[in-house]
Amino acid sequence: MKQVVFLLIGALAPVFGQVPSAQALPPDLVCDGSYHHRTLRHVVIPDDARCVITDSRITGNVRTTGAPRVVSITDTAVSRNIHVRNVVERVTIGAAGCRVDPVAGRNLMVRNSRNVAICEMSIANNLVVRDNRGTLMVRDNKACNNLRVVGNHVRSLRVLRNSYAGNFSVARNSWVNRGIVRDNVDLHQNPAACRRK
Repeated sequence: MKQVVFLLIGALAPVFGQVPSAQALPPDLVCDGSYHHRTLRHVVIPDDARCVITDSRITGNVRTTGAPRVVSITDTAVSRNIHVRNVVERVTIGAAGCRVDPVAGRNLMVRNSRNVAICEMSIANNLVVRDNRGTLMVRDNKACNNLRVVGNHVRSLRVLRNSYAGNFSVARNSWVNRGIVRDNVDLHQNPAACRRK
């Protein structure tokens, strides 16, 4: 009887095609080093790490644990959330030289970090930058919901040429040298319409 069943399956293979095999998921990464031209699933950046990811694709989330030294994610599309906090030296998220338009599929949040630069990102939901120190630049981004820059105490603050579909809030920030907030544009559309463009 077993032979008949196997013969039947073998006979039907040309009709239905090959039986699909399970596709391998991209690997998860605990990032402490430089990674280029990779496809990754989830990225965790641990305490004291220096994580640099360029020209890559992340299909899941990016998050920090502890207090990493450097987080740099450039020219890299992230399909889900980016949650970065407690970075000691530098955070750079966006495009190297601001030439292309990386995507954050859900939210981009940077909290309690130093020397933050977020440039030319398309964010499907919220862009939240709060409680940071050092220098802060948020420019030429598109947030399809809320854009909030709140509670940062920095040497200089620049929030320039961003667009948003929800609420815009730049509040409770302080700076020493210069604070520039200008040319930020309300898209006058609901978040769902913004995401379709």
